[in-house]
Amino acid sequence: MTNIATARETLALARSMGVADFCVCAGSRNSPLLAVVGAAISFVDERSAAFFALGRAKRDRRPVAVITTSGTAVAELLPAAIEAYYSATPLIFITADRPARYRGTGAPQAIEQVGIFGVYAETDAATWSRTRALHINVEFDEPLIDDDTEGGLPAGPLLVVPPPRTSGRAGSPPSFSKPLVIVGGLSPDKRERVRHFVNMLSAPVYAEPLSGLRESLDGIRNERMLARGDFDGVIRIGNVPTLRFWRDLDERFRDLPVVHFSDLPFAGLPRGDVYPIDALPTNVEPRPRTDDFLARDQEMSSRVAALLDDERDSEPAMLRDLANRIPANARIYLGNSLPIREWDLVAPRDARGFELDANRGANGIDGQLSTFFGWCVPSASNWCIAGDLTTIYDLNAPWVVPQLDAEFRIVIINNGGGRIFSRVPSLAPLARDVREHIIENTHSLRFESWAAMWGISDRVIELRPDSEATSRFWSKYDELWR
Repeated sequence: MTNIATARETLALARSMGVADFCVCAGSRNSPLLAVVGAAISFVDERSAAFFALGRAKRDRRPVAVITTSGTAVAELLPAAIEAYYSATPLIFITADRPARYRGTGAPQAIEQVGIFGVYAETDAATWSRTRALHINVEFDEPLIDDDTEGGLPAGPLLVVPPPRTSGRAGSPPSFSKPLVIVGGLSPDKRERVRHFVNMLSAPVYAEPLSGLRESLDGIRNERMLARGDFDGVIRIGNVPTLRFWRDLDERFRDLPVVHFSDLPFAGLPRGDVYPIDALPTNVEPRPRTDDFLARDQEMSSRVAALLDDERDSEPAMLRDLANRIPANARIYLGNSLPIREWDLVAPRDARGFELDANRGANGIDGQLSTFFGWCVPSASNWCIAGDLTTIYDLNAPWVVPQLDAEFRIVIINNGGGRIFSRVPSLAPLARDVREHIIENTHSLRFESWAAMWGISDRVIELRPDSEATSRFWSKYDELWR
C-alpha cells in the first residue's frame, strides 16, 4: 500500500469513529496525511493543538483528531492525553513515524513512539473505550508523497458516536442518616437526574460551579461551613471536586465515610466505592436539613459580601464585579485553580444561564487558553478567566484565532505570580524569597504587547488587583471563621 493510500485509510478510520475536526501540525513525515486530509485547523505547536482538540471534544462530545509529525512532536501531546484520561474525553492522536527499522538507532526524528503515552492512551481502534485518547501511529517511508493526492479525503457520513463506556460498582451503595452531598462537575445530560435526587433527599448540599446546579439548588454557599457540619457520611456526585474540603477529607476527616457516584472511575480519595450516576437511588427518605446550620451559612454569606464591599480593589471583589457584568447565557471557561475557587466564593447565585467548564482532570494549568479556544461556540458569548501564570504557560494559543468564527473575551487576573500558593499552609515555613521567587514566580509582566501581537487587544481584559487590598480581604475572611 502506498503512503497516500495508508493516509487515506487512516483518516477514513478516524472519520468512521465520529471525527469531524482534524487539528494538524506542520512537518514532513506527516505530509501524506496533510496532503489528503482536506479541511483542517492548522497549528504551529502540537501541545496547543492537542489542548484545542480537548476543548473541541468537550464542546461537541465527539472525538477530535490531532495529526503530528514524528519525534518530539509526538511527546508534546502527553499533557492533553493526561487531561483527557482523567476527564474521559475522546481524542485521537494520529502520529507519523519513520519505519520500524530506525527504532533504537538514534536516527533523526526517530524516537520510541509506540506506547509513548503509557496508560493515558489506547492503541486498538477496535476496542477503544472512548474514555481516553486513542493513539494511531503510522509509519511512512521515502518517498513520502508516492501517489496521486487529488481529491483529498472523501467526506463520507459521520457516524453517530456512541456514549463513552463508564465503569462503576454493582450493587447497592451505603446510606447515611445525616449525609452531606457534594456535587462536582456534571455533563448537561446528567444534571436533571442529580437535581431530582438532591431535592428528594433534602440533605445539606454543596454544588460546585462546574456542576451546572450551583444556581438552581438551595445549597451551602460557604465551603468552610462544611467542616462545621454534623455529618455521618459524604455523598459525592459527579467529577472529583475542586474544594479544599475535599482534600481535608483525607487529612482532617479521615474517619468520615464517603461514597462516590460518578461516570468516571476515579474516587479522588484513597477510600470509598464508585458507582455510576445512574445508580443514584430513585426513592429515598428525606434527610434533616439542619436549618440552624443553613441559617449560619446565610449569615456568613452576608458578612463575606460586606467584606467584598469594603475591599473593592481586592482580587475577589474584582471577580465578583466581573461576574455581574458578564451577559446572561454566556459560556465561561475558568482557567485555573484560583479563578475556580474565587468564582465559587463570590459569583452571583441568581439564575443567569451560564455554562461553565474547566480542565480539572489533573488540575494542571498548561494548555488552558488553547482548550478555551477549542471550547468556543460561534453563536455564543465566550469568556475565559485565567491567571497570569496560566496565560504565560500558553502564550502561543491565539495562533488559531484567525481560523475561529467565535466571539470571545479573555480576562487575565494579573496578580504578579501564583498567589494561590501564598494560601497553602504547608508552604508557610519556607523562606519568603524561596516561596515568592521560585514557587509563586513573582513578576511585573503586563499583557498589552502580547495581545497586540496577536491582534486581539480588543478581546483581552487585564485585571490588576491591589495586592494590599487582596491581603486585607483574605485576612478578614480568615478572621470570620476563627
